[in-house]
Amino acid sequence: MNRRDFLRTLLAGSACFGSGLVPRFARADLPPNDQRVLLNVFLRGGPDTRHLVAPPFDSTPGTYGYAYWSNRWRVHGIENDAAAWEARWQDDYFHVELDGVEFGVLKVADWLRDRIEAGHVALLNNVVGATSRDHSHAMVVWEAGDRTAMPGQLARDGWGGRLARAVDGHVVSMTPAVRQFCNGPHATDPLRHDNRDVVSLRDSRDFSLFRAPALASDPAAEDGQSIMSRALQSYYAGKAADVPEDSVYRPFVQHEQTLRALGELVDGRLAEVPLPSAIQALYEGDSTLESRSFGRQIRNTYDAFACSDLFDLRTGCLVYDGFDSHAAQRETIEPKFASLFGGSGGLATLQSELEAAMPSAWSNSVLLVAGEFGRQLKDNGDQGTDHGRGNTVLLIGEQVRSGVYGDLFPASEIPRYGEVGLDIEGETAIEHVFSRISDWLEPGAGSTVFGDVSAEPMEDGVSLANLLA
Repeated sequence: MNRRDFLRTLLAGSACFGSGLVPRFARADLPPNDQRVLLNVFLRGGPDTRHLVAPPFDSTPGTYGYAYWSNRWRVHGIENDAAAWEARWQDDYFHVELDGVEFGVLKVADWLRDRIEAGHVALLNNVVGATSRDHSHAMVVWEAGDRTAMPGQLARDGWGGRLARAVDGHVVSMTPAVRQFCNGPHATDPLRHDNRDVVSLRDSRDFSLFRAPALASDPAAEDGQSIMSRALQSYYAGKAADVPEDSVYRPFVQHEQTLRALGELVDGRLAEVPLPSAIQALYEGDSTLESRSFGRQIRNTYDAFACSDLFDLRTGCLVYDGFDSHAAQRETIEPKFASLFGGSGGLATLQSELEAAMPSAWSNSVLLVAGEFGRQLKDNGDQGTDHGRGNTVLLIGEQVRSGVYGDLFPASEIPRYGEVGLDIEGETAIEHVFSRISDWLEPGAGSTVFGDVSAEPMEDGVSLANLLA
């Protein structure tokens, strides 16, 4: 039985799972992680990537570097003075060149700079999803992977769920609640979803159903929770044999059996997989991250790879909140960029620990890092930036063909910096980006998930054909 069929058998709720016949893993061997995996890292709120990846300072009016720094000094928390602009550029940014384009990367994002210099980062520029600046609508568009999605369509499928179905695998949600990205397609209603291919891993180290201790060995076995647990387990085991397959109550029985069986397998596996102290430090004690929630998601991701054969992991979802930087942008988002992209941040720690324990897990994965939209070109009066449309999307991984895809600093933006309310113009539709990643995961998956995207907008001169190895 292959991995997919095994998990499908679990989801079918075979009666043996309530009878103690589930095999346990008694060894620490980890799966080879030989399948390609997409990790979707969603930056909720709309990240200002022009703050993360900035143009070189230029003292000459009419240049891009001058237009940027003379209209964004507030968000950098500096004086309106060319010497202050230059000092910020020199002191707080790594100076990088990629595909002949010079730019700066915030020094708090040193891991990202290292990945760029190692040739494992693609900067996908002027990418657009929703043309609305409304958070809710833009998130529906982005997570559905459909620029025609309408506001309020929160119950429809997501492109990660459709992709998992297309590649005959599963999408594992590392987040506190399952996001729309993970929703699978409904058989008959395009505005509903079917999550048979979703594994919710909100706490990988507390995944299984409660199991009562044996009466003879532990006094705690007689507490109320243990008594109720044994009663319910016996009840569902009995119902598994009695409830007809076509009964409306059958799914409840199947769900209990699936959770209990899969939970025991996951617990058995992770009991033999020590949690690296560097990952634990991301969310416990004096956490090294600005967000403990994101640290826990990094733990869930590490454990998902340790159990990748049990989950048939093909797609994963993480979320980092708090990128809506209308005010005090420097103080608001730079700690988040450090937590994401810093040398001791979440992604760097995940890479280091996966390479140590499961090398093929990292080498066969790509990370898509973006939010629902971008920010405006010119800063506002509160040292922040308001909602924009186009943005730069980051694709990171050893199988990514490094490069600058699309104009990072378009000359057409120079005069637009002087006008309030203008943003990065969307040139390349999200469907092109997502479809290409889907094809990398499995050839032909892009057309299955997105259909024919040839009519969708694409920036002149840009090709994503060689984006991934």
